[in-house]
Amino acid sequence: MESSKNKKIIFLIPTLANGGAEKVVSELSLNLSNDIERIIVLFNKKISYPYKGKLISLDCPASQNFFLKIIHFLQRFYRFKKLLKQENPDWVISFMETANIINIITNKKSIISVRVFLSKICQGFYGKIYKILIKILYNKTTKIITVSNGVGADLIKNFNIKENKIETIYNPINFEKINQLAQEKINHPWFKNNIPIIITSGRLTGQKSQWHLIRTFAEIKKHYSCQLAILGQGELEQYLKKLVKDLNLEKDVLFLGWQKNPFKYLAKSNIFVLTSFFEGFAIVLPEAMACGLPVISSDCPCGPREILAPHTNINYQTKDIEYAEYGILTPVDDEKLYSANAPLTLEEKILSQAILVLLKNKNLQDKYKQKSLERARDFDVKKTIKQWEKIIGNFSK
Repeated sequence: MESSKNKKIIFLIPTLANGGAEKVVSELSLNLSNDIERIIVLFNKKISYPYKGKLISLDCPASQNFFLKIIHFLQRFYRFKKLLKQENPDWVISFMETANIINIITNKKSIISVRVFLSKICQGFYGKIYKILIKILYNKTTKIITVSNGVGADLIKNFNIKENKIETIYNPINFEKINQLAQEKINHPWFKNNIPIIITSGRLTGQKSQWHLIRTFAEIKKHYSCQLAILGQGELEQYLKKLVKDLNLEKDVLFLGWQKNPFKYLAKSNIFVLTSFFEGFAIVLPEAMACGLPVISSDCPCGPREILAPHTNINYQTKDIEYAEYGILTPVDDEKLYSANAPLTLEEKILSQAILVLLKNKNLQDKYKQKSLERARDFDVKKTIKQWEKIIGNFSK
């Protein structure tokens, strides 16, 4: 095996702003061996996370207009191809589908990262185009790094990707840094009283399905005094706030928006709940677990089962409450937007039961707190970096 010494790596990603892939690039740039020269190339210079190395922007922002999408794609292609000649990297590691496609068609030294359950997002007009391109191009790359085994299985089954192309490296968390940030003080009165706080974190989108948690919370409030905090922002924010108002929960639900340091809020809450319809890995689970929170998650494809029940079949989906090794799994709900007066779905009823059991059972809380801390260490960045350095070192220029 060739060493990773004196390698030049380009990370190609649309932005470094507010996302799981962006956070991974940040951690890789900060923690890779100093023998590896890193260059971060962005489509658009939006930055929320720290980084180490040279940063270059192609100055080609995203667009919703079909014709502008084509123009910007061609601009990115030609500008990146020109940059490759200037930098002559050993490898280009790309994140997100458009970056992956540009990486493969401009470069024979490509490693791509697939971070989402592609079967769920390759729908509609643009989704069908992506699916065709993925089937044609992804087998041409040197290596595909998936964030979970479930994502890899989806590529093999539904996109005809060769199994030997795929390797799984879980998203990293910086356990030590999270624990430091978790100590930061909060001035909000909620986090100073003794009322239990249920918390969730993620983009406010259909994929994350936070409305199911809000509707479930309304039922829980009938039986137990608690509060709900929601971290994140997104296109469904107004719908979610209206749902809260219609359910008369405005005094009991707190929208925290996007926070540079979410960990101080996680650490001072009592239970973390994830209601996603699908995931690639669900990095928020290990992050919450690193804060010592017991977690409840929908058993969605893919990620939560691998994190909370790693010794079970990744293709299995529970139909009831599953008290797994490292947390609690509940049935995944649908993506339908519900009104305040619509009856609870069966899945919402099961979720409310799971949350109530955990709220009322201190011993169960303590058990899963310890299990969370134990499992979170498996995703520490120190372990993940070794896997990435092995990948980089395995291939010669």
